[in-house]
Amino acid sequence: IYGQAKASLLVTFDPRNRQLVLQRVGDFVTAPDKSLQLWALPPAGAAPRSLGVLTADQALKLPAQEADVRAVPALAISLEPLGGVPSAGGPTGPVLFSGALIEKTL
Repeated sequence: IYGQAKASLLVTFDPRNRQLVLQRVGDFVTAPDKSLQLWALPPAGAAPRSLGVLTADQALKLPAQEADVRAVPALAISLEPLGGVPSAGGPTGPVLFSGALIEKTL
């Protein structure tokens, strides 16, 4: 996922371990009162769905089932209040990163 501030996040889905693996690339840092939140962007007409709130770690693993990511053409990461926002409302802050999900097959 590519974004602003010369930073990006590599997001892969590992079906064997049932997890999303996020790796920060670059030096993007959020303010202490903000969180980055990962969203599944389904095909047109469906609402975005939260996949989790990111920590400040360089690498992060979030539990995910194949059904969570199947038919998800894109992902986005928004800047939200600390702790994130409920999934039902979708992102409330600006989308800083967006891109395709990569399935890890190794």
